[in-house]
Amino acid sequence: MPKLTRVHKVLIGTVATGAVIIAGIGFAGSYAAVRELALQKGFGNFSYAFPIGVDAGIVVLLALDLLLTWIRI
Repeated sequence: MPKLTRVHKVLIGTVATGAVIIAGIGFAGSYAAVRELALQKGFGNFSYAFPIGVDAGIVVLLALDLLLTWIRI
C-alpha cells in the first residue's frame, strides 16, 4: 500500500465530507418524497418510518453488491 501524504489525507477528508453532505441532501429529498407518497397510499403513521426502511434497504443491498463483487461472486 502506498504511503499517504498530507495532501492525500486532506483530499480523502474532503471527499468524505462531500459524500456525507450529498448523502444527507439525498436522504432528505428521498424521505420527503417517499413519505408523501406513503401518506397518499394510506400508510398512516407508518409513513414516517417507511422511507427510512426503503433507504436502509438500498444501503444494505449496495453493501451486499460490493461484498459479492469483492469476493468475485
